[in-house]
Amino acid sequence: MDMLQQFGLNTRQAQLLFSMQYHLINHDISVGIVDRYKQKKAEWRDLWEQGITKVLNQDNPINKIGLIKDFEELEQASKYVVEECKNLKTPLFLILLELSLFSPYSHLEGFDKSFYDVLTLDEKSTTDIVKKFAKILEISEEYVERYRKAFKNSIRTLSGFYTKVLVGAGLGAVLIALTAGFAAPFIAAAAAPSGLVGAAAINAGLAALGGGAIAAGGFGMAGGISVIVGGGAIFGVLSGSALGAALGSSSKFTLLEGAKLGVMMREIILHAQRDIRLAQEMLQKQKEVIRELEKDLVELKFQEKENKERIQNLTKSIEYLRSSLKHSEKALEEFYVNKG
Repeated sequence: MDMLQQFGLNTRQAQLLFSMQYHLINHDISVGIVDRYKQKKAEWRDLWEQGITKVLNQDNPINKIGLIKDFEELEQASKYVVEECKNLKTPLFLILLELSLFSPYSHLEGFDKSFYDVLTLDEKSTTDIVKKFAKILEISEEYVERYRKAFKNSIRTLSGFYTKVLVGAGLGAVLIALTAGFAAPFIAAAAAPSGLVGAAAINAGLAALGGGAIAAGGFGMAGGISVIVGGGAIFGVLSGSALGAALGSSSKFTLLEGAKLGVMMREIILHAQRDIRLAQEMLQKQKEVIRELEKDLVELKFQEKENKERIQNLTKSIEYLRSSLKHSEKALEEFYVNKG
């Protein structure tokens, strides 16, 4: 089984996800009070849209695909995707997961650091919109809070970060603290569509990361998969892509993806789909990823002086992934107990 495929969205599904995120940003702007901040948020949205458009058109340069900005058209597109997924709802659950964890105003080239210190999402008002999208996707709105709670629990389990640093903080504060500084050019380029270079690649990659996705073009995937979401980027290590090096470049990136992976296991694979076979396969693939990264770590240590920072990051990344594996194993054990 190709594990990456389980975390993939095709172009139509990715367009729906990004379009819904666009509407979340627009709603956030509309409820804002300070005009200067509203203007900055709009500027960020427009730059983010440019990057996302490049991701959506990575395999379709002729018939350009854009975001769906009319709400009635968005509802129609949703109906098509829901019908497309009537036999396997995994993409719908993944779309709602990324919507539930979406935290805009993440790093993009063209904005200085002070920009990210003052702009945040109005979580309370946008939660109602996310729940409305859940209804459109024909998923119970309870999953919005389930995903968020499970994500914060995963962060705490994997690292202790949430407990030590952000006790009582909202989801947005957790995500901002995690993503601050991890979107280095190397990681951004790894998240970008294949074929892009330079600033275009970096900003497309940053936009995709900000939307919770990794462009699938670099994985050589079949089946029309456009982006990888839900923490599935971790399995890119097994495809020989640049993601292995990305995990060594930023342990924060690994923590974020590993935490999403825990939500995918507990809330989607086990709770929603009750798919024991897929759960077992995912555990096996997680073990393979760890073994591959351990091999990379040994190679780096042959030139320890030159690779000191990467060795530190990769060591921490492996530690997070081991914790993620234990977290997933525990979820499966609890499922067996409750089932019995």
